Amino acid sequence: MSAGSVDAVVFDVGMVLIEWDPRHVYRKIFTRDDGSPDEDRVDWFLGTVCTMEWNIRQDLGRSIAEANAEAFERHPDWKDEIAAYYSRFQEMIPGPIEGTVAAMRALKARGVKVPGLTNFGRETFAETAKRFDFLNELDGVVVSGEEGVIKPDPAIFELLAERCGLVPERTLFVDDSAKNIESAGRLGFHTHHFTRGPDALRADLVALGLL
Repeated sequence: MSAGSVDAVVFDVGMVLIEWDPRHVYRKIFTRDDGSPDEDRVDWFLGTVCTMEWNIRQDLGRSIAEANAEAFERHPDWKDEIAAYYSRFQEMIPGPIEGTVAAMRALKARGVKVPGLTNFGRETFAETAKRFDFLNELDGVVVSGEEGVIKPDPAIFELLAERCGLVPERTLFVDDSAKNIESAGRLGFHTHHFTRGPDALRADLVALGLL
């Protein structure tokens, strides 16, 4: 990448603009006698009952009601704990990643287009956007749960480019997932793998002349 080669920056949401981890909820649910989290039970539950594969179905558009019904049938003895996944979803999001939000707002103030692209359930994204105003400041957000396709599928990147008027070769894509970064790169997007925090992202943005 070189200065002047990028005029839009696409932000992932979870773990780039906001923190997210279901363990924040299940460490409160599964505790030891002394009140400390029972990490073994947390790991078992999230690896066996409310798995990432189960959650991804919601990212693809399945409703919370359908998700709960399916999980209740598989694990009838864990209905309360299953229901907590989405009834307490906002507890999984302790807050924004402030440095990234500041960078996004600074880019927008300088006239750089800043769309969002996220694997997120339709219902949970709507409630999350009500909580965090900066998500509504993005120049459009493509939400997988509304489209029925998720990253790293090239189709969602193509949809993003068409809907937001992006030229991949002039667009920087920021995401914490290596698979998503690889997929975007194959389609011609510039990429920043968000693994070193907001300061490293800002350094790249400065090097590009965007900040």
